[in-house]
Formats: sequence, structure tokens, C-alpha cells
Amino acid sequence: MIIEQKTFEDGSSFALWEVTEEPDGLLEMLDNDPFVIEKISSFTSIKRKCEFLASRCTLNSVTGEKNTISYKETGKPFVEGKNLNISISHTGNWVTILTHPERNVGIDIERLTDKLVRVKTKFLSDTELSFIDSRNEKPQLAIMWAAKEALYKLIDLPGLDPVNDLHIDKFTPYLEGKITATETKTADRHSYTLHYLVRPEYVLVRVVE
Repeated sequence: MIIEQKTFEDGSSFALWEVTEEPDGLLEMLDNDPFVIEKISSFTSIKRKCEFLASRCTLNSVTGEKNTISYKETGKPFVEGKNLNISISHTGNWVTILTHPERNVGIDIERLTDKLVRVKTKFLSDTELSFIDSRNEKPQLAIMWAAKEALYKLIDLPGLDPVNDLHIDKFTPYLEGKITATETKTADRHSYTLHYLVRPEYVLVRVVE
């Protein structure tokens, strides 16, 4: 069920679903849609089925109507037949969606785990690693990981390298705040402002272009 929902000043809408249901229960919420049933028929993982179904339940709840989510060749989701930009993320028992009727969006949710510490050199540059605060290492790493994931989804550019093409500016992590980042893959070298939220178990980062 949706445990948090909000519309921001920039016109984007966010919703967070905590998955406590089984696949059959989620399917009932989707009126046992034959199209959806066919899509999940090849899934062997219960968790994967729940993520797929819950994302659609979340979008339907946010919009108040039935929607069909499809994917571009790059994997970027879109809503068939509607002017609505969306971004989807999931981790653990949570699924989150960010939507906007006109502007491009990106969102990511990440759990606070020790894995972030072990793999930090795989998604951060030497410059970014240099300003990690050892006292808040795990949440700061989670914010930066989620920020690059959200940007990756928003930019949707083949070959985009999170280490060499996405650069996060130095920041001090708080429970809630903004960070800035720049992409250097294109000649535009576009800069972005991302909003983050730190919770005891996870971090959320969203961006609107």
C-alpha cells in the first residue's frame, strides 16, 4: 500500500509503496489484468513479481485511473497513450514512482547497506571519494549512488558512465537537502539540482529536468 504521497512545487508527484502484499493480492488490485498476468508469467522470483505489480498499483493510485506501463529499448518506462513522464525505482520492500505531465524525471531509492562502502570506487570518481565524510559515510554514499542512478534514468543516454560522465559537487549530508551534479557526456554539460531524503533504512533521491 502507499505509505507516502506528495506533489511538489515543480509539478512532479511522488509516491512510495511498501510491499506487504502477495502477488495474487496485487493482481486483484489490478483487476487481474490479462496483459499484466502474461507479463509476469515468465518471472520466477516472487520479489520481482511484487515489484512489477506494485509499481503499476502505485501509478494507478497516483493517477486515479488504469494505466499501461511499457518500456523503451533503453529500459526507460513510459505510460502508453498518455502525456505523463515517469520514473520507477525499488529496493527491499519499497517501490517508488515519480511523475510529471511535461518534464523529464528520475528517481531512485537505495537501502543503507555495507555494500555501498565495498563498491564505492565503482560509482564514484577520485574527486568525489575525497569529500566523503567518514562520520556519515554510509548515508552519504547512498545519496550519491541514488543521485547517479536517478540522473542515469533521467538522461537515458546509451554509454553513460556514472564515474566519468556524472559528477556530484561536494556537499555535507543532512536528513534532507539538495545537491548539484553535472553530466559531461554531451557538449551541453548540463547541470542538475537533485533533492534527497534520508530515512533510517533507505535514501530517496529525485530530479526533475
